[in-house]
Order: sequence, then structure tokens, then C-alpha cells
Amino acid sequence: MKTITVAGCSLLLLTQCASQDDVRDLQYQLRAVNQKVEDVRNNAVDQMQKRQASSVSKIDQVEGETLRIRSTIEETTAQTTQFRDETRENIAGLQTSLAALRTEQDAKLAEMNQKIAILEEKITQVTESFSKAQQTRINEAEKRALEAAKKAEAARQKAASATAATSAAATKPVRVSPSTTKTRVATAATAPAASVDKPAATAARATTAPARTTAAPAATAPAATTAAASAPPPPPTPAPEKTAASAPAATSSDPFSQAMAQYKGKNYKDAYKGFEQSLSTNPNGSQAAKSLFYMGESLYNQGEYDLAILDYQKVISNHSSDPLAPNALLKQGMSFEKLTDHETAKIIYKKLISDHGSSPEAAQAKERLGKL
Repeated sequence: MKTITVAGCSLLLLTQCASQDDVRDLQYQLRAVNQKVEDVRNNAVDQMQKRQASSVSKIDQVEGETLRIRSTIEETTAQTTQFRDETRENIAGLQTSLAALRTEQDAKLAEMNQKIAILEEKITQVTESFSKAQQTRINEAEKRALEAAKKAEAARQKAASATAATSAAATKPVRVSPSTTKTRVATAATAPAASVDKPAATAARATTAPARTTAAPAATAPAATTAAASAPPPPPTPAPEKTAASAPAATSSDPFSQAMAQYKGKNYKDAYKGFEQSLSTNPNGSQAAKSLFYMGESLYNQGEYDLAILDYQKVISNHSSDPLAPNALLKQGMSFEKLTDHETAKIIYKKLISDHGSSPEAAQAKERLGKL
């Protein structure tokens, strides 16, 4: 516009001052300038329009992208809000569930503690009752053993007095008829034998050796009186000499080994005496528990279950750490079974399972306990 204005002013001046050629030149130049201006205008407008169109398209793209991003943001915000609400609801539900579970577990724990306390109280009562029952059984067995010992001693004294009376009658000269003599001898031969045989059986229960050894004099006394009645009595020294000769042979070896040999040979009475001798020789030795156990075994195999229980109890009480203690418990329970005292047998089997659960005897106790 400035160029056009200048050209117009120049044209006016030139028209007044210049010649026709100059005017033509000026017109030509003015046209050229106008053409250039037009070209510049066209180029500038085209470029501006293109730029404007490009800018508009870019603006549209930016607006579209902005709208898309805005919609994405709004959608994400909605999802986030929904997720937050759901999370809050889930957290609230979990807290409620946890509170309920905690309350339930506290109630169960309290109930379990109560049951455990009741069980512990019952176990204590059962243990006390078992100890009392076991002690009562032991006391009763000891009383029975003492009574049997007293009876055996009385029978032994009675047998000794009968033997003394019989020997006095044999040495005292009495004139009797043959029939009367036979009657007296028969009576003397039968009565002492019966009175001695019974104490010998009772003496085995009382575990006293003197009562058992009285059977020999009682049995030989009637024979001596019979011989005295029929013929002059021979000297009674061979039997004692034989006994005296055999005694060193019996005691020449270890008493425990000798007793074990007797036990293996099923000579339980002599085996019991041997184990008793071994125990009296060395009551605190390494063979003490074995001696007590096999004393119980000897009595058990003879059917003396009540006395066997006492020897087994000595193993359990005095040698609880010995490997024979579980076996002694098992045989003690079996002895009570033999005595038809199944309740005490059950208690002993349960104690064996509790104290020696990994032992083979515990497995046998479980099997026997299942059958009771």
C-alpha cells in the first residue's frame, strides 16, 4: 500500500514534470510494481491460507486429541472412583469378616482352653486314682503275701511238731498188735503228708524258702516210721550226705547263671530260689533287675500271679530306667488279666503306652487293650 501511494504521488509529479516517455516508463514500472505487488499478495495470501488451513487442521487434530484425552481421563476417573468405592466396600467387608472370625476363634480358643483344663483335671484325677488303685493293689497283694507267709509258717511249725511227734513215737517202744500198728502207720503216713503238701504250695506264694524245704522232712518221716514198724531202721545219713555233696556243685557257678539254666529248663521253683539267692548276694548289682524280673516270671509260670505282680512292681519302681521295665509293666498287666482284674490291667496298659510308647511292649499293650 505504501508503494502504491508513493507511485501515485510520483505519478502525479511525473505527469506534471516529466515527459510522455517518462510517464510511459513510470506506468510500465508502476505496472511491474503492481504485478509484483499482486504476485506478492497472491503468494502471501496463498501461503497464509495454506498455513491457516494447516493450522486449522492441526487445531482440529489437537481439539480431537484433546477431546479423546479428556474422554479417556473422564473414563479413567470414573473407573478409579468405582474401583475406589469397590475397594472401600471390600475392605469394610474384610474387616467385618476378620472381626467375626476373630470373635469366633476367640470363642473356640476359650472353649478349647476350657476343654484342655477339664482334660488335664481328668488326667490328674485318673493319675491319682491309678496311683491309689495301684498302691491299693500292691498293699492288698502284700497283705495276701504276709497272710500266706503266716499260714506257711504256721503250717511249717505244725508239720515240724507233727514230724517231732512221729519221730518220738517211732523211738518210743510201744507194744501193739500188728493190725493196730498198721493203722497207726497209715494214719501217720497220710496225715503229715497232706499237712506238709499244702504248706509247701502256700509257701511258694509267700516266697519263703524254709516253708518249701519242709516237705522233705515231712515226707521222709512217715517212711521212717513205716520202716521202724517193720524192721530195724537203717542209719538216715545217706540222704543228708547226698544233699551235702550236691550243694557245692549247685553253688560252684554264678547263682544267676545257674538260676537261668533252671528257668530255661522250666524248673521254676528252683529257678526262683536261684534268682532270690543272686539278688540277696548282690542286691544293687547289674543283675538285680533281671533277677527280680525272672523271679516274677518264675511265679507267673507257676500261676502265682498275685506274687508275680509284686516282683514286677519292684522292677518298675526300683529300676524304671532298665530295659526290662516295659516288659515288667506288660507282664504285670497280663497278671492282672489272669486274676480277672481287667480294669487294673487297662490302667497298667495305658501307663505302659504313655511311658514307653515306642517300645514293642507298648504295641502288645495296645493289642491287648483293644481286646479288653
